[in-house]
Amino acid sequence: MNTKSNLRQFNIEGGPNVDRILDGFKYAYDKSVSIPVNFVVAKSYTAPRDKPGCAFAPLEMRVSQIVSVSHESGNDTSLNIAGNCEVALGEEKRNISKYQSDLILARFEAYYDAKTRKGVITFFI
Repeated sequence: MNTKSNLRQFNIEGGPNVDRILDGFKYAYDKSVSIPVNFVVAKSYTAPRDKPGCAFAPLEMRVSQIVSVSHESGNDTSLNIAGNCEVALGEEKRNISKYQSDLILARFEAYYDAKTRKGVITFFI
């Protein structure tokens, strides 16, 4: 088994509440129910993150399954989340009138605070 993987880490700038995350986990393997769980992930920033007026370009991603949820350090709003997703980590391709990215399959792990809706996500390719 190859234990080496390509990993990329990004900041989560927004996302779902804890109930949505738990519902996504509950129905992860149910083929008749689909619970969308969306995180707003920053691909890049226009200025240093802590400076006023800083904006970010979002990274395109779609969560397909949440396979693990646990509390971080006993805090009721901080979660460790793991799952599978499609994410645009490849090269952008020119498409007639707009840029379009290819989505690739990846496993992810995230530290997420459901109160502030911020965190860090790591993609394993």
